[in-house]
Amino acid sequence: MKKIGRNTPCPCGSGKKYKRCCEQKEAAINEQKLPPGRFQYEAGSYGGANKGYMPSIICYKDEGNSLKEHFCLVKPDKVFDDEDTASSMADKHLSTAKAIIDKGGSPQDFALSLRHKGYKSLSDFNVVS
Repeated sequence: MKKIGRNTPCPCGSGKKYKRCCEQKEAAINEQKLPPGRFQYEAGSYGGANKGYMPSIICYKDEGNSLKEHFCLVKPDKVFDDEDTASSMADKHLSTAKAIIDKGGSPQDFALSLRHKGYKSLSDFNVVS
């Protein structure tokens, strides 16, 4: 993953310099131990017909014989009228993040890639099939 200069604008979109915004948070992410287990990711949309749809990525944790929803990421700065557009954007961003892993990047690089695209963790979410 490309290194971000300390004096460049923060990729989160805040308008602040990276060193004054996300540099310390991201350093902490790189130091975190990863949770044990295997994970799978699925792009989709989050929202509803009356409120709009945001690109989303759900993480499933492999629980042996089944997959369990572990967390959900949403991109709240993009809201679309239709699910397909939101899902398509999430799929593109997830593919880009997976390519980082395929090129030898770390899981932390994968996570930071999505963070730099504006994805935020959603603490209380519902999965609707």
